[in-house]
Amino acid sequence: MLKVGVLGAGFMGGTHARAFAKLPDVQVVGVSSRSAEKAAALADEVGARPFTDAMALATDPQVNAVSVTLPTHLHQEYTLAALNAGKPVLLEKPMGLAVEECDAMILAAKQSGQILMLAHVLRFWPEYVALVDFVKSGQLGAPLSATASRLSGRPTWGDWFANPEWTGGAVHDLQIHDLDTLNWLFGTPKSVYARGQRGAPGGWDHALTLVDYGDVQCFAEGSVLMPDGYPFTMTLWVLCEKGSVEFTFRAGGTGVETGAASGTSLMVYQAGKDPRPLPAPGGDAYEAQVAYFVECVREKRLPERGTPEQGRLAVKTALAARESLETNQVVFS
Repeated sequence: MLKVGVLGAGFMGGTHARAFAKLPDVQVVGVSSRSAEKAAALADEVGARPFTDAMALATDPQVNAVSVTLPTHLHQEYTLAALNAGKPVLLEKPMGLAVEECDAMILAAKQSGQILMLAHVLRFWPEYVALVDFVKSGQLGAPLSATASRLSGRPTWGDWFANPEWTGGAVHDLQIHDLDTLNWLFGTPKSVYARGQRGAPGGWDHALTLVDYGDVQCFAEGSVLMPDGYPFTMTLWVLCEKGSVEFTFRAGGTGVETGAASGTSLMVYQAGKDPRPLPAPGGDAYEAQVAYFVECVREKRLPERGTPEQGRLAVKTALAARESLETNQVVFS
């Protein structure tokens, strides 16, 4: 029986806890929150014990693995504590607020011999997986460009989202999903240039980011400045020599958790052929991500998806975009 502690009882903490609870031979033994009521509610739902001391849960000898879903500015402290206590860690994105934080966690994982996996969920999202695999198969020839978007109102499931010192702003907390996906497709950026708008809390909350990979140039738009009631929307379009492939998703509500309003669209457009849907595997991405982490822990093998190095590169790319926003300069890798 793998005994798991989940640090955080917000939206992502609940998502992780419920996913762990569905797996055979996995028991969520503890859930933490600074709110005793939130910890108790989620713990009762998954059959766990509530904690208001996240550090006590992170280092509890009865816990075999830890999921860290705390606000980003706490990631390094609690991940290091869990790794140094001999526990593999599933860490919610973004990995940290600085590259140096990422490096410290990578070093701790190596020194402790424990698994550290980043919860970059798009690497498990069925349509994103199918799209990336299709582009990399070369059926449409070499890729030429890509455009990604992620648009929503400001998240309401945690008050800490209003503090850009804790989140890094939308470019670091939200757009990082798409920056990681572009890195997944095309490798390490050569340069980044971004323009945008600040939100009321002072962070960069609407970002238009150009990412140059050499042979492929990409554009990403990310925002938490959309008006009240705007449906959460995400897209990815890749243009190749022989055609294009496009994914679109619009939620039935203001968050991705509300599900698609009328299904998702994943289409291939190729010269001389009728437009056609691209098949994607089924299943829930969050559950697939957690199951993959558990599989890696049980088999004592390092993850190939959501690696610490991938998480670090995503942070580095997001920080380059923020530097460009601040300086109005192209930032080179």
